[in-house]
Amino acid sequence: MDLESIRKPLKISIVRPTPSKERLQESEMLTLKQIGGSLAGLLSGIALKHAGHDVTIFEKEDNERQSHMAGVCLGKDGEDWLARHDRHSKSLFAQRSTRVQLLQKDGSLKILINARRDISNWDSLYFRLRSLFDGYKSEWYPTAPPNLPRDGPVSFLPRHEILSLSRVVDHEHPDRVLLGYRDNETCKVSTGEFDLVIAADGPNSSVRTRYLPSVERRYVGYVAWRGTVPESDMSLSARLLFRRSVTVHRMAGNHHCLVYMIPGKHGSIQPGERYLNFLWYTNEPASELESIMTDGVDGHRHRYIVPAGRVQPQVWEQRVNHARSIPFPAPFLEVISKIERPFIQLITDYCSPHAALEYGRILLIGDALSLFRPHTAFSGSQAAYHALRTADYVNGKIGLAEWEEKVLRYSALHWSQSMFYGQFYQSYLAVALLYLVYHWAYCFMDWLKALWRNEERLLRAPSKTVEQYDDFE
Repeated sequence: MDLESIRKPLKISIVRPTPSKERLQESEMLTLKQIGGSLAGLLSGIALKHAGHDVTIFEKEDNERQSHMAGVCLGKDGEDWLARHDRHSKSLFAQRSTRVQLLQKDGSLKILINARRDISNWDSLYFRLRSLFDGYKSEWYPTAPPNLPRDGPVSFLPRHEILSLSRVVDHEHPDRVLLGYRDNETCKVSTGEFDLVIAADGPNSSVRTRYLPSVERRYVGYVAWRGTVPESDMSLSARLLFRRSVTVHRMAGNHHCLVYMIPGKHGSIQPGERYLNFLWYTNEPASELESIMTDGVDGHRHRYIVPAGRVQPQVWEQRVNHARSIPFPAPFLEVISKIERPFIQLITDYCSPHAALEYGRILLIGDALSLFRPHTAFSGSQAAYHALRTADYVNGKIGLAEWEEKVLRYSALHWSQSMFYGQFYQSYLAVALLYLVYHWAYCFMDWLKALWRNEERLLRAPSKTVEQYDDFE
C-alpha cells in the first residue's frame, strides 16, 4: 500500500486574516451565500437562518437527486445540532445500533465494542433538513415546522452553478465577496456582492480547487461494493443477527465487509420496514478501475461512484460469485445475493491545511474541507460540527483564527483516524501501526490544546452503552 498519505497536509501560502477583521459583529445581519445544498450546506444554512441571517444556497443539482439510501451516522455533534435546531416534532428518524460485532469464519460472534451509534439514511436527513431550511415539501416531510420571528430570510436555488469568486477590490467595501453564477435552467448569468460565502460543495469543491489546487482527492487503493436490502426480504435469523449491531466480517487477502440497519422509506424505523446497508471493501489496482467503474448503460467511465442502476451486470455477478466462492458467512451471502440495485464507490481521501480564505470571507466546510474514509462514519458528524462552529463565528462568538483552528483540528483528527482504520482492515498490521502513530500525533496535540485551554477535546468516539437487546422486536 502507498504510504504517501502519512504526511501533514501541504502548506500553501494564502492571504491570512488581519486582526481588525478577526471577529464579526454579533448583532449584524449578514447576507450569506452558500455553495452546495447537500448535508453540510443545509446544516450550516439552518443554523445561520435561526440566527437571523439572510441565507441563499446555490445547488448545482436538482431539488431531488438520485439517492443510494446510504447510511449517515449522526454522532455527538449531530445530536448537538439537532438539540439546537431541529423543530420537527417527529424525533425518531435514526436507527440505533448498540455495538460493533465481528462475525468470524466459523459463524461465532465476537463483540468488538459496546457503543451507541444513531444511524439515519441520506434521504431521511436531507428532506428533514430541507423542510427546516426552506419548507420544502416531500413524501418524507409533507409539512414544515413554522418559522419563528427571529429567523432570517432564506432561499434554495437548484441548478445554479458558480462561475467566478473573488474578494471585492474596493476601499468602500473591502470585506465583501463578488460572486458570479448562472441559472442553468434559463442560462441567465448574474453577479452580486455578499458579506460571506460558505463553500459546502463537497469533495469535488470548485472553491477548494480554485484556491488550493494541490489538495486533491487521492485514490487509496480499494473500492466499496454497496447496496441495500429491505429487512422484510431477509430471513428471521439474519434479521436477528443485524437488528442492533454493526456487524463486520474480515477475510483473507486484506478485505472486509459489514452490514448494519438503517431507516427505511420515509425514515421508518419500524421492524420490517427498515433496510440493511451492505458494504464490501476490496483492494483493487488502478489498472482494474477502468472495467469496474465503467457505466453499464452508456459505457462511460465514472470517476468516483457508479450509481445504482448503472453497474455492469456482469461485473456485479462476478462479485457475487466471488462471495459464494470465498465463501461468505451465510447472513452476508444472503444480503449480497438480494441486492437489486448495487452501486460502487471509489474510496478517496484528503485533508486541506486551510479553511479560511480571502480574509475569512470565504469558508470551506464539510467534505469540501476534508474527506474521510467511510470506516469511522464521521462525515456527517464533521458537517454538523463545522455548521455549529461556523454559526459561532458568523454570530461573533468566536474569532476567525479560533474558528479555523478548531475546524482544521477536528478534520485532521478524524481524517487520520479514518486512514488508520482503512489500513487496519485493508492492509498489513505493520502498515496500519504506522498510520496509528500518525493519528496519535494528532491526538496528542488535541489533548495538549484542550488541557492548556481548559476545554473539551475534539476527538470523537461512539457513546459507550450497556443497553442489551436479546429479544427480537
